[in-house]
Amino acid sequence: MKGTQKRMECPKCGKAFFAWRPDDLPGALVKCYFCGNQFEDEAARRKPAAPATPPAAPAAPAEPAAN
Repeated sequence: MKGTQKRMECPKCGKAFFAWRPDDLPGALVKCYFCGNQFEDEAARRKPAAPATPPAAPAAPAEPAAN
């Protein structure tokens, strides 16, 4: 499983610790080692990236108006 260790700070007790963050589960809860509080890390709170859209095609030239 791919991932990294991240430095976290518990919002309840304020203590800092390192927790393993798997790349394929960004929304998994983190459990504080000191007080047992479970919380979401910053990756879980981020909005998912919007899929890249291809650039719009250039508009077709307008036909001249008939008089």
